[in-house]
Amino acid sequence: MRDAGVEDARLAALIRRGEHLAAYDLAYRRIERDGVSPAIAHAAVLCLARSGATDFARLEYARWRLGGDPDDAEAATLGARLLKDVALASSGARRRAFARASALRYAASDARHGGLYSAINVATMSLIAGDRDRARQAAEKVLSSTVVEGDATESYYALASRAEAQVLLGAPEAAAETLAQAIARSPQDYTAHASTLGQIDIILQELGAPNTWLAPLRPPRVAHFTGRIFNLPESRDQPTDPSARRTEALAAEMQGVLRTNRVGFAYGGLAAGADILWAEALVACGAELHVVLPTSVGSFVANSVAPFGQGWVRRFEACLACAQSVRLATKDPYAGDDQVFTYSSQFAIGCAILRAEALATEAVQLAVSGGDAQSNVAADLAYWAAAPRRQVILTLDRAPLRVAPRAQTAHPPTVMKAMLFVDVRGFGSLRDDQIPAFFGVVMAQIAQAVATLARKPEHIETWGDGVFLVFDQPADAAEAALAILAAHRRLNLRARGLPRWLALRIGGHYGPVHLLMNPILGNQAVVGSHVVVAARIEPNVAPGSVYVSEAFAGALATFHADRFRCGYVGRTKARRDFEPLSIFNVVRRECPDMRSCAR
Repeated sequence: MRDAGVEDARLAALIRRGEHLAAYDLAYRRIERDGVSPAIAHAAVLCLARSGATDFARLEYARWRLGGDPDDAEAATLGARLLKDVALASSGARRRAFARASALRYAASDARHGGLYSAINVATMSLIAGDRDRARQAAEKVLSSTVVEGDATESYYALASRAEAQVLLGAPEAAAETLAQAIARSPQDYTAHASTLGQIDIILQELGAPNTWLAPLRPPRVAHFTGRIFNLPESRDQPTDPSARRTEALAAEMQGVLRTNRVGFAYGGLAAGADILWAEALVACGAELHVVLPTSVGSFVANSVAPFGQGWVRRFEACLACAQSVRLATKDPYAGDDQVFTYSSQFAIGCAILRAEALATEAVQLAVSGGDAQSNVAADLAYWAAAPRRQVILTLDRAPLRVAPRAQTAHPPTVMKAMLFVDVRGFGSLRDDQIPAFFGVVMAQIAQAVATLARKPEHIETWGDGVFLVFDQPADAAEAALAILAAHRRLNLRARGLPRWLALRIGGHYGPVHLLMNPILGNQAVVGSHVVVAARIEPNVAPGSVYVSEAFAGALATFHADRFRCGYVGRTKARRDFEPLSIFNVVRRECPDMRSCAR
């Protein structure tokens, strides 16, 4: 017999941590086992909405009849929120129409139940709908409300709502003061701060007003750190090059850079030299350290740490113990393919930019360079600058190290590819007499969507209801995924003799793969462990959605934040032979103003 109280607590904890997929799975299992209860159904739909599966969330909201009880305040505001999500993901007349519908739902909830949440959303959605008079009236109502002292969270949201209303009424100075008070009530709740800043950015965008005044109120910056490898003497008697004396000064300079730039989170490697110095400085300054390594830990130490002195190994181990998280670009040992080092650096850069977007703050790159145009550091700098974003570059004049070359492999090098797996939920439940219609309608629609792409896939495989597509660039794969999804949504399945609950699930990953000859079919095959990663994501996708790996989402955030928005939805289900990995939903970004999206 399961304890419902324990399950309720676990569900609430998962939602607080942002593990929307795991929370949805738990809620859905409860509904299947115990039947529909308003509280659990509400949690399930909320998790779907937060995971970007807006269409599916709206279907489940209707199927579970959550809007049927006018006395259920939470269900009423959830319905309004779903309409708001559609509005914010749309443009033009569709955006205004859904904003108007959302404002009406929030207004009805406000009239019946009251509360600042509904009132401030009436104001914001009325503004987006083009009804500025109603927006001002609703904002004035928020300001006329008394802020009731409660716990830190309640006080924060009450003051944040007032700040949003002040922005809407054209009083940014007052809003800045109010928002500062709100942040002081809950200073470490960066997720809440980011949500408020995002709402204010939306209002400012609609008003055509600047948002530079928000900069001091944003959470600490997120950094990507990189730097040159160098060695240190093993003993006082060992001769060193003169620049070794700069190491202590460099470490102090790094701490100054971190404090001046208000860095609170950072992602990078841990090679001997500047990487480890950055990591030590981050820990000393109280910032979160997130380590990204190209290979297994032991292999990385053997190739990028130990050859430069055992002192670096001890410092590496100390830094690793202080890391908030450790990511491996690949779990295999180094096998002679330097592509893994490039991939790891780009992965770390993407992680930093994704975190900055999630926190509504700025991303900055911190580097120690020696001016070598052919170095890995130079490649990191060029990759970052292509966006462009802020960089802080320290210099270290030191002769390049002559180290033994890494062992080479006889295998051809891997290449970076973006991969999609497309699957149709419900295919296995079709009757046999429905299969011809399925291929003539659903699969034909996918084929047509692929055929009309501006940048077509380099490789296609298909079996049953599954499709495997390979692209050179993540942006091309993302465009394809969203085009396929949109094409499927246009189908009238019921009119073609198919159940309307047939829905696409699309999973994607970006990583190094092998391009080899398939000896059975005699054509090219795209294979490797990263193909397996892409395949393992797809079963975790909410119907009607596109979910991708952190590496894929990071590449989109780095260069295409004006076109796509990626939000964390949780982790894949644990399997015995496959550790859970973070996944992100991908949606098209309709707003033309990128001030709230990429800084």
